[in-house]
Amino acid sequence: MSALEDLRRKIVLCKKCDLGSIGSRVVPGEGSVYPQIMIVGEAPGVNEEKVGRPFVGRGGKLLRNSLEKFGIRNVYITNVVKHRPPKNRKPKKEEISACSAFLEFEINAIKPRVILALGRTASEYFGVKSRLSEANGKVFIVNGIKVIACYHPAAVLRNVNLRDEFNRAIKQAKSFI
Repeated sequence: MSALEDLRRKIVLCKKCDLGSIGSRVVPGEGSVYPQIMIVGEAPGVNEEKVGRPFVGRGGKLLRNSLEKFGIRNVYITNVVKHRPPKNRKPKKEEISACSAFLEFEINAIKPRVILALGRTASEYFGVKSRLSEANGKVFIVNGIKVIACYHPAAVLRNVNLRDEFNRAIKQAKSFI
């Protein structure tokens, strides 16, 4: 059994926080173990919870289309937290803390050169302090890894004026692979 398969098993069994206890379906990361880019979002949405895979809804379609536009096909996609928070609320600090070991394990196992942090929660996880409107597309070095803050695809779907900035951040990530 590979280390990532073992991690997936541990994530499925996790009850470290209330999210693991409410019966929602766990959504572990997936993709290439040697990705061009690691993509980290906030938490699974309703569509992701239904099928147990990250970024499969409308936001995921937008993300995958944008990645394809820039010729990025080899990715690993995950979230800061692995269960969907009730009513799609922002994950609580204790939920993020409970899942942090899983995300750190994924990062250490994958060893990405570039991480695209989608949305405020993911960007804050990597230490981005500024507003996303100021940080989008900027590179932050975290433990020797280039982390690029980026608008979340769901925000782009709500505000199409963010699409160019969203694509600019993806293009910035592409420039490092």
